[in-house]
Amino acid sequence: MTMISKPTAIAPDGAVVLRLAALGIDHKADDFPERFIAFCEQNDLYEMEVTAGGELLILPMTGYKGNKQEFYFAVFLGNWELANGGSASSQTVRFRLPSGAVLGPDAAWITQERFDALPQMERETVIEGAPDFAVEIRSRTDNLRPLQNKMAEWMAGGVRLGWLIDARQRQIHIYRAGQPEPQLLEDPETLDGEDVLPGFVFPVRQYIFDV
Repeated sequence: MTMISKPTAIAPDGAVVLRLAALGIDHKADDFPERFIAFCEQNDLYEMEVTAGGELLILPMTGYKGNKQEFYFAVFLGNWELANGGSASSQTVRFRLPSGAVLGPDAAWITQERFDALPQMERETVIEGAPDFAVEIRSRTDNLRPLQNKMAEWMAGGVRLGWLIDARQRQIHIYRAGQPEPQLLEDPETLDGEDVLPGFVFPVRQYIFDV
């Protein structure tokens, strides 16, 4: 019996894909988030996600450049949070979508009201529901189509504003709730948080494209 399947629609190049059902694991069970985080903590050299179909993705490393890009974004988003509220998070936080997928964006933010209402268990393991704002940054291991598929999952799960930052092509795909297709920006200097993160401005050219 093999446990390694073909890559799923959201798996980046180099990801290892394991079918959890073959291991007798129900990823939609109530106690799965706690068990998943415990497993991640015991294998902390790896970043992991779970697809809606119940496949565990062991993700490749982004490398130094990708890490710096994520770090810069986290600094700007964190500073905005300190002044405006809500709760920002980095790529290590996981959200469980209504589809059953357990995914981690490169950056995310939820409202203060949602954060205040989080049960203690979710604060320590996996947050139920999608963030209000989600960002995916295309790293050296990412093909564009899987990231676009992942962004579609975020939006279907309830994200209000999403950014897919394609550092290779110097493009931004902006996803908005209620809009069927993302807006494409070519080599913008900055990005605006619109009505989801009012006043948030990120210098994407300086801190992503030109890193």
